[in-house]
Amino acid sequence: MNLLQRLGKFLLRGYKEVSRPSGPAFRDWKFNGQTEDGDLWAAAWALTDRTRDLFRENPLYQKYREVLWAQTFSDAGLLLRMQVKETEDRIITSAAEKAALRMHDERRNRIRKWAAEKSGRTFEPVSLIRELGSNGSRAASVKVGEPDIFANELIARRWKEWQRKEFCDLRGTRNYHTIRLLRLISAVRDGDFFLRLIRDPAVNKFGFALQLINAEYCDRFLNSTLPDGNVIRLGIEYQHTAYGLGKPVAYYFIKRAPSDWQITMAGLFSAYPSASMHVRIDARDILHYARPVDAEGTRPAPWVCSAILNSRQLNEYSIAEVIAARVQACKIGYLYSDVLPEGGAPETIDPRKSVPTQEISPGSIVGLEYGVKYQESNPTHPTANFAQFSQEQIRRICAAMPGSNYSEIANDYAAINFSAGRLQRLTSDAISYMLQRFDIDTAEIPIFESWLEMALLTGAIPLPAAKFDKFNRPFFQGPRSPGVDPVKDVNAASFRIANNLSSWTSETADLGEEFRAVVEQKAEDLMLMDEFGLDPSLTASKPMPVNDIGAASVGETTMAPNNQPAKELAPGRLNLDLE
Repeated sequence: MNLLQRLGKFLLRGYKEVSRPSGPAFRDWKFNGQTEDGDLWAAAWALTDRTRDLFRENPLYQKYREVLWAQTFSDAGLLLRMQVKETEDRIITSAAEKAALRMHDERRNRIRKWAAEKSGRTFEPVSLIRELGSNGSRAASVKVGEPDIFANELIARRWKEWQRKEFCDLRGTRNYHTIRLLRLISAVRDGDFFLRLIRDPAVNKFGFALQLINAEYCDRFLNSTLPDGNVIRLGIEYQHTAYGLGKPVAYYFIKRAPSDWQITMAGLFSAYPSASMHVRIDARDILHYARPVDAEGTRPAPWVCSAILNSRQLNEYSIAEVIAARVQACKIGYLYSDVLPEGGAPETIDPRKSVPTQEISPGSIVGLEYGVKYQESNPTHPTANFAQFSQEQIRRICAAMPGSNYSEIANDYAAINFSAGRLQRLTSDAISYMLQRFDIDTAEIPIFESWLEMALLTGAIPLPAAKFDKFNRPFFQGPRSPGVDPVKDVNAASFRIANNLSSWTSETADLGEEFRAVVEQKAEDLMLMDEFGLDPSLTASKPMPVNDIGAASVGETTMAPNNQPAKELAPGRLNLDLE
């Protein structure tokens, strides 16, 4: 065989080997060749019904729901920090704003004065406002670039008030934290979710509320081309452009009826594709809460759809094992006679199948008909590999659940060690932070902007509505999970700061806190302890430093890696000496 013939054998190998429509390896691999939208259009109802059934009845999915909520939102929800700054030099005439600025200055100066006295420095008060007039009672001024203390505090306070159920929910039964949980789990379960932004001064004093709409009410079966060229796809109307589909223009929802809660499939008995049964809502008033997974897709499938088959079969297998183990544990005895036809006991006949049946209970003795003998089938249940098989299947299921991991979903922490748990936590946290960013960008910021606009227009926030762009400066951050080893995490943060690789502000933000607020609170804590004569140092009589890498505690002395005593630390300070 020459060189060309040898090369020819390799050249024959290519993508066609894995793209054959038939063959021993791919004979049972069926695919439809449809687009994402075309496939979902035909299968959405079955997917939604099955995932909803799993979330209702499967304990793994119920645990996943709670874990996902806890990791994404925790009990505190999303943290808002307003970052409004002055855009121009201006005169303050509002008594409320002047009072807020004076309180802010008094708090800061009280801390500065205490710190100056402790260090022996001369105290010089600092003020954000500059009084105008002879007695300082008529007006005050602030400079461009300074934080707008009054606006930041007022907007944050009103935003927290609006989150009460009587304001944020059109029904008035769910607070905003609950709405956050519902929109996330609904998208996981159904693929997407819709929130209608109600802008109406009549709904509440803020003029803004949310209406929650499940995915089935945005009609997936409504698909057509309108006279103006716009295209309706899966219930969403898109602007038609020379380049293809443009931005969403409107959403078509099936009209609600008083009895629609009794029907699992919205619009099931309605005439298609007529649009007379729909309510058309402008896209400005709808938030489509969906996580795209396909560039051409308009509505995604349930996030956990790839785990449906394994979840169903594992659940049924587990039930069968439990039933078989229960039957085996009953230890039934049977009496029969082969001497006289009259011997034995009559059986109950199943009227559906005409098959003799016997009711069993633990320790029972049952009689059989003449001539009938009992053939024992005594398999061992549960089988020896039941636990291992179930674990492997649960791992496969967890792989299809964003943000989940086997040990938490299965409550099996014995299957991992400390190092594996640390790596697992890092991955779970990264996915949780990604889901938080998705939620903030998709829902939290648009909702906040719509609320702020209406709150300014209705006067619920007494600030000029014309300066909406100035006041629309929110910063949202999701909760951060504590580390597996907090001491090592603190040490790592301290070393990054000491080597100028990070800042206090950045490290504090990673904990979900604001550095300025933490420092002010710490200073006030020290002032309070000093006022009552308490020692602000650590509670131990000989404070133990947080060890450097490799340091170990020996008796009452902390030993460094070179077996020399570590340097003594000032109360409450970390050892950042890298020598």
